[in-house]
Amino acid sequence: MSFQKKMLAFAAVTALSAATAVPAMALENEFHGMFKFMGYQSNSLTGGNSGTVNLNSDAHSGFFAEQRARLMYIAKANDNLKLVTHFELDTRFGGVTGGYKGIGTGNDSGNLDADQLTLETKNIYLDFNEPNTSTNFKVGMQPWTDAYGSLFLSADMTGVYATKKFDPATVSLGWFRFDDNTLPTGTNTGAGQFTADLIVLDGKFALNKDMTVGASYYNIQNDTGARLGAAATPGVGDFELLHMLGVNADLKFGDVVVKPFAAYQFGELNANDDISAYVLGASGKVKVGPGAVNFAGYYLSGDKNTTGDTDSFQTVTAATTYFNPANMWLLVRPNQATNTSTSVLNNDMTAEGRGTYGVFAGYEGTANKVFYNANLGYMATSEKRAGEKSSLGTEVNAQVGYKIYDNLSTSVAAAYVFLGDAFDDPAGNPDDPYLFNVQVSYLF
Repeated sequence: MSFQKKMLAFAAVTALSAATAVPAMALENEFHGMFKFMGYQSNSLTGGNSGTVNLNSDAHSGFFAEQRARLMYIAKANDNLKLVTHFELDTRFGGVTGGYKGIGTGNDSGNLDADQLTLETKNIYLDFNEPNTSTNFKVGMQPWTDAYGSLFLSADMTGVYATKKFDPATVSLGWFRFDDNTLPTGTNTGAGQFTADLIVLDGKFALNKDMTVGASYYNIQNDTGARLGAAATPGVGDFELLHMLGVNADLKFGDVVVKPFAAYQFGELNANDDISAYVLGASGKVKVGPGAVNFAGYYLSGDKNTTGDTDSFQTVTAATTYFNPANMWLLVRPNQATNTSTSVLNNDMTAEGRGTYGVFAGYEGTANKVFYNANLGYMATSEKRAGEKSSLGTEVNAQVGYKIYDNLSTSVAAAYVFLGDAFDDPAGNPDDPYLFNVQVSYLF
């Protein structure tokens, strides 16, 4: 274990040991959750969070449906101490015949007569305020999202996260371990020897009620000897040491809200090759008429080469990156998706190290119980390799919904992507992907 990791682990244990015991008292039980039904008619989606979109010539269209339920139970001792648990159950109508959730074959409760194992654990963590320092601690399996549009990492991970307010500043320090003993069992000497850890230092400073600026430092040390993540995506998560320094802001000017960000990465791919990369971006909203205009954009640096030092922006895995402000359905994975959450790049915003950039805009609004939105987006690669072209495509989409109750809504949506020349294939260009979606959503 490196000296850096030992010091962080020692600091976390010391801080936790300082917490005082809370007197026994009546437990308050809280239940929250959601249920969502999603139906798709599409010529490209394969169903499930497989990270694949079929881009074929003469692509056939099909209809499939799926559902997701999330159940959250919170055991609350008082306002300063609670245990948070969060579970998820996914099902495709008709079932998935292959291996599902890592257990055998046909293990999807959407199969005939149901009765299968589809329960997933998302979060189990202790959330408490330490009274001597007025510091909030979250200890256990918890969600974490970066301050850069989720272009780097947004995931559920095991770790310790501490937050302390020094008005008008807020500082957070975290340690997460998302890989341990990756190498074959026979080569390991015990737990904690081959690991991948994330260290987070994040700060926010409120200039006034309308303006907040922030800065952060992220560090990943990958001692596993392997690419991060279960699925190997070329150019993704294949580094040994990564440092990331960034700044961000949340600014409000009357009816205009803007959230810019920028970050620089440096580190080591391996003993011989280094990393020098960056991300720029912003998202925002402007009140116009009965609704609002949304806008967003980003730029991830890339590299023309696949060997040697790299200028490619590094992410942990393709499956744990997002850019929800885009409001896309196919060009970027959709923020409304459940089981099927993918894109034309198979969720790899780096395009296998080429880097990408995108610009997006849309309008959203409500009229009594009706809500609606329409969006337009364009993406391209930041760098081209031999013989390649850069345009990934342009998406147009729209959605109309109706609130049956305050916490129950239904909607229909359509999306179409005009594929760019980056997908040209001499053997037959793929058909432009499209989808129609119907959903029913219940929150409690």
